[in-house]
Amino acid sequence: MELLRLYSMLLRRKWLVIQAVVFFTVAAGVLAMVLPKNYRSQARVIVNSSDTTMSILSDLGLSEVAAGLSSNSDNIQNTIQMATTRPVLEDIIWRLQLRDDDGRPYTTEELLVPGLFGEFEARPNVSIVQQQGADILIFEAVAGDPGLARLLADTHVKVAILGSQDRARQDTRGARIFIEDQLKVVETEFDDAMRERADAQSSEAVVDLESEMKAGIGRMSELILAMEQNAANIQEVRARIGEQLAYQGRESAALVSPITQQVNQRVATQRELISQLRAKRATELTVKTAKHPDVLNIDKQLDAADVELAAAISEQHALDPSLHDLRSQLVGLTRKGAEIKAAIDRSTEEFRSYPDKLRRFSQLELTADAAESVFQSLQEQRYQIGVAESMLVSDLQLIEPAPLPERHFSPKLLVNLIMGLGLGGIFGLGLAFTFEYVDDTVKRMEDLERVWPVLRLGIVPRFTLEGESRTITSLEATHPICESYRTIRNGMLYASLDKPLKVVGITSALPGEGKSTFSINLATSFAREGKRVLLVDCDLRRPVQHRQFPGTSNHRGLTDVLTRKVDVAEAIQATPHENLSLLTSGATPTDPARMIESLRLRQLLLDLAKQFDMVIVDTPPAMVVNDSMVIARAVDGMVVVVESNKTSVKVVADLRQRFESSGIEPLGLVLNKMDYRVSGYGHYAKAYEKYHKDVESPSLKSGGGRA
Repeated sequence: MELLRLYSMLLRRKWLVIQAVVFFTVAAGVLAMVLPKNYRSQARVIVNSSDTTMSILSDLGLSEVAAGLSSNSDNIQNTIQMATTRPVLEDIIWRLQLRDDDGRPYTTEELLVPGLFGEFEARPNVSIVQQQGADILIFEAVAGDPGLARLLADTHVKVAILGSQDRARQDTRGARIFIEDQLKVVETEFDDAMRERADAQSSEAVVDLESEMKAGIGRMSELILAMEQNAANIQEVRARIGEQLAYQGRESAALVSPITQQVNQRVATQRELISQLRAKRATELTVKTAKHPDVLNIDKQLDAADVELAAAISEQHALDPSLHDLRSQLVGLTRKGAEIKAAIDRSTEEFRSYPDKLRRFSQLELTADAAESVFQSLQEQRYQIGVAESMLVSDLQLIEPAPLPERHFSPKLLVNLIMGLGLGGIFGLGLAFTFEYVDDTVKRMEDLERVWPVLRLGIVPRFTLEGESRTITSLEATHPICESYRTIRNGMLYASLDKPLKVVGITSALPGEGKSTFSINLATSFAREGKRVLLVDCDLRRPVQHRQFPGTSNHRGLTDVLTRKVDVAEAIQATPHENLSLLTSGATPTDPARMIESLRLRQLLLDLAKQFDMVIVDTPPAMVVNDSMVIARAVDGMVVVVESNKTSVKVVADLRQRFESSGIEPLGLVLNKMDYRVSGYGHYAKAYEKYHKDVESPSLKSGGGRA
């Protein structure tokens, strides 16, 4: 399906693609004819190093230097870049005195990259490429003269070889001088580093910093361990003190431990006195009451004894020797912890100096080692460069001088034509796709259905008629055009089975979509069926129906009937077509909208529906004036005509919005002036032509006349 749409698009835009192809092809051919001829000459140079030199350097243990002198892809690319530098190109321009027509010397950029104008002017230029799979460089020169092209290539090779030799000698010489200067600097740095290291050891009184650090770490570990052990002892003594205090808190006058009675005679005496008083009280109570003076006296003595016992217990707790012993241990452990912490602080302060010392001594050691390593490396490189400098040879060798070109290589007519053809096709297709992308016109019934999902009555193909006539009266009833109107006619009748279809309005969104022609041909199709048909021109602003029939005029018409100047029977005119009558619009009124909105028009249409079998009303475009919406309420159905490949989807959507906002449902849609061949219905057109090949009839081809 997508391929069919693409094919249809290409058919619609074929002339755009053809024009682009023709333009680019002709332009390419003209350029090939008028552009100056370019001649190309090539010289070949091999990039290598002396095998003898490689062997000697390897035997001396200088394999790295030998590898550096050998040819490889990196060196070849470097050679190419060096051979196209500004000094080389300026030397070529000066040697050959390359100048333009005005006598101005070419610049290095113009010699290396001629640009678009350089191609048009056959400006001399040079380039270097590596031959694939070999260490061979191709020096290519292009010029408008064959002799200049050969001379330019050979000169480029010569300048490149001389420049390579000079650079090689300068590089080795400069490297040797640089290394010798660096040796002196590094030697001084090495001596300074050794001296600074010795001075640092002397000033810090350090023999072996690493051993001192290990001893300090061991001492710190022992102090931390002692600190942790002392903290554990403190926690243990505090726990014992807490337990002893809790035990004392549970003792009272009523509950005294045996240990307290043993160690405190006062507590024991009071306990014995209390026991005696309680026994005596119990004896007295056997013969006396609790309020007897003797019993009350014993109670007073018991209270005094309890107070004395509580005081004795408190004194015992305060002077408990075990508690005093534990508190003395706690004080001793706390002082010991403070001393250990002070020792740790001293060790920590002393240990803080070790990182600085270690960093300083490490820096001095690294500096001395680095200076020594660089010094030894520079000595070795000085030896290698000296040997390489004495054995240096050029790595460029000419193996094939540039020949004299016999034929120009550009421009080539065939190549230009093919390129023009391809570019034209690509450009044309790009334009076609661009125009298709921005084109939102309705092309097929499917496009129309997506915008307005109402009944699709049919399609009227684009056709061509001889002369100015736009009617189908001259066509046979079996012609495809007549068949399309018959299909639309039957679709209208089937769509209104529940309601007799007597008065049908025809409208479109915008002028020029063919609604008037459609109205004539639809009326003709109904008339051919034997029905009495009246065509009413309700476009009071731009009437056209009176021009379509010979012998008809617009002197009397609808406006005259509505204003009661003439009777409707007098205003209806006969047409050359059997069963078809015409009611023209009449004189243009000053206020057409008022007449359209009058009840007189509605009554007139009802009267005409009684006199004729079918009344076709040609109304103004709905998006231009509102007359169609008013007439739609007075007719049995409204047919909307949409022109293919002209009316945009947005216009149809706006038209739908206008119908819906007016509360009107159209009878159906008709797609007018559809080109079958460019809309994906080419097989229908071929079938029509094959089926009616013996009938002389209008063509269905695109580009035809009005419909």
